[in-house]
Amino acid sequence: MGGGALVLIVVILFLFRLGFVDRYVAGQIKDTFASYGIRAEIRDFHATFFPPRVVEMNGVELFDATTNDRIGKIDKLLATIKIEDLYALNLQRNINLQDLRMEGFEAWVNFDSEGRSNFRNIHIPPPEPNRRILFAYVSATIEIVNGVVHYGDVRHEISGEGRNLQVQIQPDQTGAPAGTRMTNVALSLANSVFIYDGKNFTDIGIEAHARVNQERAEIQELTLKSPVAEARLDGVMDDWRTLRYQLNVSSTVDLTQLSETLESKTAVRGAGNFTGTLTGEGDQFKINGEIKSDALAAENLRLQGLNVSANGSVNGKSYDINGKAVADLLNAGDFQIDSLQLAGNVMGTGTNFRWIGELRAVAE
Repeated sequence: MGGGALVLIVVILFLFRLGFVDRYVAGQIKDTFASYGIRAEIRDFHATFFPPRVVEMNGVELFDATTNDRIGKIDKLLATIKIEDLYALNLQRNINLQDLRMEGFEAWVNFDSEGRSNFRNIHIPPPEPNRRILFAYVSATIEIVNGVVHYGDVRHEISGEGRNLQVQIQPDQTGAPAGTRMTNVALSLANSVFIYDGKNFTDIGIEAHARVNQERAEIQELTLKSPVAEARLDGVMDDWRTLRYQLNVSSTVDLTQLSETLESKTAVRGAGNFTGTLTGEGDQFKINGEIKSDALAAENLRLQGLNVSANGSVNGKSYDINGKAVADLLNAGDFQIDSLQLAGNVMGTGTNFRWIGELRAVAE
């Protein structure tokens, strides 16, 4: 009798520990989302009882915990965990999240007319490990496959859809103090769509490689490719949560393709290159750089050997730029100017602007 009772107690304890740990992992993932200001709802989850222990969650819905606005969803989430000292008599357990894979990830990113994001309530929590069960995820490898990001910005009248999102997050400095650990992030988007003023820019691709922690992001390379432009950036975000950045930029714009896409009344032909720096926060930044173009054309206007150096500030759609433009040759019908120099200041909002400066030429 006593031996049978002992076996029964052991079996019950064994099943309790297994069931409790599995439910705990699902609850801990929800609590982890909650610590960031995100409410997670999980339709169902399943777990394997033998190594490797994998918790599978289906139908994960993500909401802003403050406003209840929907911000994302995950069709399937697979978490591979390792439990230290599962059958020890003490109550403390260490649960290490080894791998996290998300399939069918979808997110909605929106900005209102005042530039406020629907992610403004999301925050980075201070580290507060549970004293009895320590859930460690800083050493986990995280992967997102087949994701989609929906984007909308009322203030700047732009929207878009980032498709084929692939993300890999790999820990780099697991031994560093919490809050300073750097993590390697690789991200890519393909066949995406960007909409501005009702005009569609298609076949957009993005690739990014960076090292990030709770505050800082070191952007090793960020490449944007589309039929009308290609840009490469690198630099630092001192605070990626507020988008405060210092970036080096190199870009090429095909003005012929851009003019056709925007259905401009005046057809523009040629290409331009920009090299410079951007420093700022959000859509408020300072720009310092140089624009070059071998040849530009618009109707009967021809410009050769253009070189523009400029610096100034941009705040949303408003701008204040000082610069100097030099061109080898300007043709306008029968009118021709050699060695054109244009210096001054441009201020305005959108396409409404005024220019104050001076014009010089060697010969006309």
